[in-house]
Amino acid sequence: MLKKLIKPIFAASLLFPVISSADVVTSKDLVANVQSQMNSIGTSELVKLLEKEPNIKVIDVRNKSDILAQGGYIKTNNLDFISRDKLEFMIEDSVKPEDKFVVYCYTGNISLLAAKQLKDMGYKNVIHYKDSYKGWSEANQKISSLDFYLESPLYNKLKKVSEGVYTSIGATQPPRYENNGHNNNLGFIEGKDFGVVWNASGNYMLAKALHEEIKKISNKPIKYVVLENSQSHAMLGSNYWKEQGATIIAHEISKKELAGDGEAILKRHTRIMKDKIVGTKIVLPDETFKDKMVLDLGNKKIELLYFGHAHEYDDIALWMPNEKILFAGDLAFHQRMLPIFKITDTAHWIELWDEIEALDAKIVIPGHGDVTDMPTVTKYTKGYLEHMRAKIEEVLDNDGGLADAYKVDQDAYRHLDTYKELAVQNASILFEQMEFE
Repeated sequence: MLKKLIKPIFAASLLFPVISSADVVTSKDLVANVQSQMNSIGTSELVKLLEKEPNIKVIDVRNKSDILAQGGYIKTNNLDFISRDKLEFMIEDSVKPEDKFVVYCYTGNISLLAAKQLKDMGYKNVIHYKDSYKGWSEANQKISSLDFYLESPLYNKLKKVSEGVYTSIGATQPPRYENNGHNNNLGFIEGKDFGVVWNASGNYMLAKALHEEIKKISNKPIKYVVLENSQSHAMLGSNYWKEQGATIIAHEISKKELAGDGEAILKRHTRIMKDKIVGTKIVLPDETFKDKMVLDLGNKKIELLYFGHAHEYDDIALWMPNEKILFAGDLAFHQRMLPIFKITDTAHWIELWDEIEALDAKIVIPGHGDVTDMPTVTKYTKGYLEHMRAKIEEVLDNDGGLADAYKVDQDAYRHLDTYKELAVQNASILFEQMEFE
């Protein structure tokens, strides 16, 4: 009987060995033991590495809530987010076993253990960035964020562009729940007796948040809200502004688009924004124009200009001739790769660029990306379009197919946000369009 009892007890002790307090390894000891086994680099070394190999893969192993709370992430050309709890299961979708890549977290400890685990799995060229996000941001290196302005649903607070001219720069990522759908640039222009808002924003909540920010710098009522086009991030906040007594202005094509597709756009956006879309309703523009509309603000003059079919059928720009300020909307991009849609007319977009340049704007607020100048948006808008059309034309001239279009060289634009989401899509759509030109 005793032997029968001893056997299962002995077996259980093998499966679940008794560990004394002396055998317990502290997290401090674990980190110290692993450090000597890993290829770790500091901030200056990572800066040099990114200069030498700008497209090296960098992996942030924090979860989204930590990234948000800790202020952002390292801005680099080829960044992936794989939270530590999913790393072993998702790493093969990001890198190959022979690839050289960098992992980091906030202080470096979690990413150190993550790097050791990846090395043990066979990823021999993993590099641990020991200073991690905390060290990177303290060294004033380039960062980005899921949300820069935690006190408001806006991604960024209003910033002054010129006297009485302000903008709130949206995220350069696609519209997401985390950025509240604020992924384009909004604007406010203060007139003598009233103000004008550029873009109603992507939902009722955002429109209200923008108004709250405007009230901090101006007591003027909002008389006009101008929509750059009929996309969700330009128009879904319109019903908030209507409640404030504002007149909604858009191109005549925008009104037709919203009358036909507005409810469908709202439905699609609701799937992304969920509870953050509450209160948002489709309203049609009150006033429209065909080629040009002038608004007199008393102390400023605004021209609303339509150059023709380009990125969308209905893209317009807001031009301030005296101040030489251009709210270019989706006619101009930088920092974020521009999207080519099935309805985009890339050839005409390039043609009309001469008219845009002829304005001689000194300050440009693009549709996406921070305030900049004309040469910069020319490089990343017209320049990118010309580059892509030339590359796709080469594919067609050589009787290449869609698979060849996927491979066209876009490395000069890899550093732009949304490169991963848009590069292959742009090549594919442009190939299909140019086949029948």
